[in-house]
Amino acid sequence: MKIAFSKYHGCGNDFIIVNEAQFPISILSELIPKICDRHTGVGADGFILVKTDPLEMIYYNQDGSRAPMCGNGIRCFSKYCMDQGIVHRNSFPVKTLAGIKVVRKREDSLFEVDMGKPDREDLSLVHTRDKIWGLSYQTNENEVLRLYTLFHSTVHTVVFVENLDCIDMQRIGKQICEDRLFAQQTNVNFVQIVDRKHIRMQTYERGCGMTLACGTGACAAVSCAFDLGQCENTVRVSLPKGELQIQIDGQDHVKMIGPAKCIAKGEYIYEND
Repeated sequence: MKIAFSKYHGCGNDFIIVNEAQFPISILSELIPKICDRHTGVGADGFILVKTDPLEMIYYNQDGSRAPMCGNGIRCFSKYCMDQGIVHRNSFPVKTLAGIKVVRKREDSLFEVDMGKPDREDLSLVHTRDKIWGLSYQTNENEVLRLYTLFHSTVHTVVFVENLDCIDMQRIGKQICEDRLFAQQTNVNFVQIVDRKHIRMQTYERGCGMTLACGTGACAAVSCAFDLGQCENTVRVSLPKGELQIQIDGQDHVKMIGPAKCIAKGEYIYEND
């Protein structure tokens, strides 16, 4: 079976995007890990199905697990829909598992997304009755970290560090992500405060591992830092291959602004093993 695909990235976070009408949904559990494999497939951090009427982004991690939303993914989804003539306006709503997100293409060609409000009261995120907000956490190597967990379109844990370059994010991120505290695992965002208007960040993403960018993670990181009084309400987030701007308005709504770029189109040959 030949499956037409497009590949987009936002700050290095890359996605395979396909129209859901061209193949049976029943093959997804096998298709996604294969097509996202960077050696034997096309290669991507995530897989996005485009559904229309109403317009909906259906997002999967590269291992085939479903996720409620993806910040970089929704910008790429939106550019795909504009490139394909699915939408013709510069502002439009997108249905996701995390609710309706309103996307706007700006005059500078960046995409602005209203990401809604963060939620750190949802106890369904964890196996314990206590909220994981400011929890002292000891790693297997006896490092002591403080964890701040909240729901921002998906579950995120923020870890503030002195210097991103001096911490084993792969090892620590994997341990926190898979800790039994978390009912459905968690994304782990390592954050270095540069100044009150600038942070550096990198994310260990559940179902994927270390990624070059995470849009919802950037929103969670700035929301957390803002709540703790460590930053202003407009922050530049530096990532290994790009930057996002995160803004918090007077009603605690978070807006994410960043790029989206098409880098490939083609056909993937799917064979059922």
